[in-house]
Amino acid sequence: MSFDDILSQWEEQKKKDRQLSRKESARKDSSGKSSRGKEMKLSMDSLLEQYPPDRQMGERKEIPDRIITHTKKKMLNRMEPQETLDLHGWNGLEALKELEFFLKKSKRRGLKKVLIIHGKGIHSPGGESVLRPLVKQYLEKSSFVRDFGRASSQSGGSGATWILLR
Repeated sequence: MSFDDILSQWEEQKKKDRQLSRKESARKDSSGKSSRGKEMKLSMDSLLEQYPPDRQMGERKEIPDRIITHTKKKMLNRMEPQETLDLHGWNGLEALKELEFFLKKSKRRGLKKVLIIHGKGIHSPGGESVLRPLVKQYLEKSSFVRDFGRASSQSGGSGATWILLR
């Protein structure tokens, strides 16, 4: 049954109820009370039998965790980084120590998204970034990191990585 059918059925029922209330106001049963309440209850009961509710009254429909997580992740991905760490000029070991310290500090401060600038490797021998693969390896294993990815072109593009903290 389509929504239009249900709506027209409901409108017909309302029209009948109005007609009944007009007739009842003219006549009362022998006890002096209106019989409209009984008829209305029967009408509602029959509708509930035809179209049972999907859930109990007052019961909340739960939103699946994956939808909440997906929605929250999309919001966090669009969010600007709250703090930035620039690792230009650092060697590999120093950069990783600084990155670890930065992530711990950011987590303690309650930050959700940070940006790491590791450089594109333009001035490195061979033109390849030395820090990018090291940073990626570290982030894949870090317990502080929920997700990470390449920064937008405005934030540094392939020379930077955004990080969502747990």
